[in-house]
Amino acid sequence: MRRDHRPYWMHQAWERYENAWARHFLHPHFERIGPAAKIVRPWHVEVFGPNISVGTSLHVIASKDSVVRFTVWAPHDRDAAIKIGDACLFSGGTRILAAKRVTIGHACMFAANATVTDCDWHGLYDRIDPAPEGRPVTIGDNVWIGDGAFVGKGVKIGDHAVIGARAVVTKDVPAYAVVAGSPAKVVKMLDPETPMRTRLDQLGEVRNITRFMDSAYRDALRGNSTFGWLRSRFFPQRGD
Repeated sequence: MRRDHRPYWMHQAWERYENAWARHFLHPHFERIGPAAKIVRPWHVEVFGPNISVGTSLHVIASKDSVVRFTVWAPHDRDAAIKIGDACLFSGGTRILAAKRVTIGHACMFAANATVTDCDWHGLYDRIDPAPEGRPVTIGDNVWIGDGAFVGKGVKIGDHAVIGARAVVTKDVPAYAVVAGSPAKVVKMLDPETPMRTRLDQLGEVRNITRFMDSAYRDALRGNSTFGWLRSRFFPQRGD
């Protein structure tokens, strides 16, 4: 399909179903989840372990072949946690893994298949140690982590940094830096004097995200009808 043929009422019904499913089956697995969460296909999101907290306007886009995972795995005597700020986006295949602590700021964006982990999960010599060494990961505000990028243990990423696609980050990244490669190196510095618009500006308040999403779907689905949707499903034509 070249476009979404659903009428607006059908989109609303589907969204209510997704939201209800997420509230009933998924939200209880978080230590805390703020209001206005929008989780696309929440049955393909896995939340495992204690102390996983998320702020306002969480946005997750999952699918059957691109499960999104938030995992805390640590012995019970460790205070491991994942803490996520407001207005963050997690695309399909993203994995956030913590044996100690992963802290993510506000308005961060994670492209498809990005991985953040604070642990190697096995020692070089003792590969059956149930509590391998981990070092906390801290990601600042408005950080953009590209497709397939990897952020390893002990890394601190400054505000507004950009991690390039497939980058392997094993050392700290300064604020406003653009890094790329394996191992990742600074390839550009953004101008801190240039005004920066972030997801927090658009989605930080519950009313803002509700208005924004409703307006976007009304525009995208304008003119669609139930009959047109049925025709496109059963009698597709070139151009549909």
